[in-house]
Amino acid sequence: MEPSKSSDDKQVAPPRRVSFKYRSGPAALRCLSDGLVYFAKPSEFNDCLEAKFDHSSVADYIERMDRSIRSVSEQRSCAGGYAVPEGDLASFEAKTACDDVNFLEATQRVGIYSTASRPDNQPMWTYYSDNSKGFCFELEWPDTVLGRYQIAPVGVLYSSAARVHNRADIFDTLIREEAELHPDWSMDQILEETRSEFFRFRFQMLNTCRAVSIKHSDWSHEHEVRFVTPRAGPLPIMGQILKRVYFVRTDFPEWGPVMMLLHQLYPTVELAKMSFQHVEPYVRVQGMTKKLVPVHE
Repeated sequence: MEPSKSSDDKQVAPPRRVSFKYRSGPAALRCLSDGLVYFAKPSEFNDCLEAKFDHSSVADYIERMDRSIRSVSEQRSCAGGYAVPEGDLASFEAKTACDDVNFLEATQRVGIYSTASRPDNQPMWTYYSDNSKGFCFELEWPDTVLGRYQIAPVGVLYSSAARVHNRADIFDTLIREEAELHPDWSMDQILEETRSEFFRFRFQMLNTCRAVSIKHSDWSHEHEVRFVTPRAGPLPIMGQILKRVYFVRTDFPEWGPVMMLLHQLYPTVELAKMSFQHVEPYVRVQGMTKKLVPVHE
């Protein structure tokens, strides 16, 4: 291996959706060999509180819906709100209880691919890349891949508070988006849009993503970015999203085979050596080029 001699491209590039995956040597070798990205079930993660939450009460749901619609209505100088007639309350509660069960089941079926927001997190190198005897993948997620496989990116929220999920919170976000996108619409038109198939799809998807992307504050050092799919399982997308591979050490068995795989199967993927120091610059990244050297016996 030798340092790259070419300088970085100085042209302004469009915004990129980039995240990073820390991998042990064996894990890197496996996913590079088969080209698969595995979206795990919540039950497969190492957090005992993964995707654990309670549902809000019916009263809290109604109050949040009322507050959202009332707020948007006031912006349009008209009256509005959300209420359930007393005579319909029992059936509404029964339907909500059924919706809660279905929603909980949906959150346990999803697939989650956990990534990080930066490649120079030293604790991540230690316990996800086997004390730096592994790699960090730089992944770029194009819209074509996200759309084809129904992958939704979501940043993890860290909190020490009790987890009580109120689906009306997402409704609030979405109805305000509609109001901003269509400033000339009446309140009736906005409410009609909230009953559309696309609005309901986004409402369900974003609620699911949020419910499975809240972790205790103890995990906040990971700065996690998740990619969520409706169903867990492997997707053949590694070749479409892998852009760069970082390494710190070379003294482990999988380093050589991974370099050969990158040369054979991922010829356009960049390679970089990362080093940590106790003086400035605290982190140094050196671009590398791959070169085949003939061996003469």
